[in-house]
Amino acid sequence: MVYMEDAEMAILATAKVTKDFRLTVPKEVREYLNLEAGRTLVFFTIEGRKGAVCIRKG
Repeated sequence: MVYMEDAEMAILATAKVTKDFRLTVPKEVREYLNLEAGRTLVFFTIEGRKGAVCIRKG
């Protein structure tokens, strides 16, 4: 389990989920994470933060 102290967060970008539950990683996020095609992203929750999901490179 990953634990984080309270940190100030800012919106980097937004993306819409398609009817097939797919989304495109916005350019701002790809650049910020230095993503390359085929790279794995990890989605995780933070205890006590219902409705929030964090993403990091795997």
